Amino acid sequence: MEERKQAISIVELMQLMTHDSLLLYKKKGSRAPIGRLAADLNSPYRKGVVFVSPSKADLTEGKGYVVTSYETLQEKHQQLTHWTPNTYRGGTYYDFKKRLIKGHTRDNLKQINVIGLDIDSNEADIYGLYLGCEEVGLPRPNLLLQTPRGFQVFFILDTPFYIHHKEDYKALRVAERLSQNIRQALSKYAPVDTNCVPFGFYRIPREDNVLDFSAELANTSQLLVWSKKYEAQHQKKLHVVYSENAPGVDYISSDWYQAIIRSQHIDKGHPSASRNNALFTLALANYASGRPFEVAYDELDQFNSNLHAPLSLREFEKTLKSAYSGKYQGVKREYVDGLLELWTEGNVKFQGKQGWYKFKKKREERRRSHYTEWEEDIISYIATHQSSENPYLQGSLSMLSDMLGIALSSLKEVLKRSRNLMTKTVGRGRKAYTMVTSRQLFIQHLLNSRKRNKQQALQEILEAANPVLKDLEINRVTITEDIPILQLIHPHSVRNTS
Repeated sequence: MEERKQAISIVELMQLMTHDSLLLYKKKGSRAPIGRLAADLNSPYRKGVVFVSPSKADLTEGKGYVVTSYETLQEKHQQLTHWTPNTYRGGTYYDFKKRLIKGHTRDNLKQINVIGLDIDSNEADIYGLYLGCEEVGLPRPNLLLQTPRGFQVFFILDTPFYIHHKEDYKALRVAERLSQNIRQALSKYAPVDTNCVPFGFYRIPREDNVLDFSAELANTSQLLVWSKKYEAQHQKKLHVVYSENAPGVDYISSDWYQAIIRSQHIDKGHPSASRNNALFTLALANYASGRPFEVAYDELDQFNSNLHAPLSLREFEKTLKSAYSGKYQGVKREYVDGLLELWTEGNVKFQGKQGWYKFKKKREERRRSHYTEWEEDIISYIATHQSSENPYLQGSLSMLSDMLGIALSSLKEVLKRSRNLMTKTVGRGRKAYTMVTSRQLFIQHLLNSRKRNKQQALQEILEAANPVLKDLEINRVTITEDIPILQLIHPHSVRNTS
């Protein structure tokens, strides 16, 4: 039976990504009949804008255009390189003649439609990212774009985050937190830029850069459940912080931290023990404990809101950023004692190391190395002694055991457990030998050997990298010619063709 492929035009794809949040037709110079144009302009739903730019150089100089309609995107996308798939409330220009755009700021966002990932490496194990999604419990990405320096990956949300300033941008903070957790979780599988602006400019999809597309949108509610679980697991690990030179610290679970954060009547005007000092001390405790900024922000925002006389949002954020600036190493005992004495019942005191530190023995002091450490040793050995042209170590298992300095039984167990090493056995009996390489080096080997046929190479990479994803097909999408703008009615217009 002939395989059925998804068919979508670029303008439909952009409409899907932006959740129909722009006008269909241009306000001036549209080809649409007057009746349709009037109906579009009189829509009961408030429409937004996206910002676009014709080149990276122009974007760097702040030059671009404010786009209000899909008709304009359809006409101009071939001449554009970047856009904002997340929609803004409006936009204008600092200088109309020079096209210096204004309004693409965080506080002007209308809705968050996509979670984007930027991977600045053409040699990246891009389908290791798909495997990573499978392993950490995330859905398959909806869109994969090729960029001049690497790839961009997008999760298209089935329900956008709608931003309201009256709610103090709470939805925006939740979306930023989700984006950070996704990027952090997947950075183990590919070189994801974890510091990029999460809802800024990305490459615009065009007929020549779409590598993969899936129309099954990411369930926003399920992503939020995933994010909460991820943070719970992450925080559990942070309760014990390992260091080679100094003990780790977990201030968050201490009695004094909990006593201060439950206090609601901390006020201003008390030297070294005011609400600013309390917030700064709690923020430093979060920073010293290794807590992500976003997690600390949410908890301390709740603390500030519970105060009878809370700090302003501006002062709150200024204090929190100062604590996370890296200029301060940890909390000062005298400040903690002052806060406890003035604002708590006095039954909690600042304690020393008891219960807060746990030491990790150095590897040479342990009787047995962990399997993950042996795995890292093997990957490091392969990276040093092999290349993308010749990625495999090969020999009998006993020979490899001697070569790597790992007991034969342990080597077998590592190869059995590992998802970062690939093995295959050639031959039978005494003449059999084993070939071992890292998944990363094998991906580079395939990329180098199949550059002339990139799509076939990507499919082979996917199939060979891990059997878990053997049913995940690549390039099932067919990018069709743009449909007449008058046929563009609903955002979910993904068509099936034989």
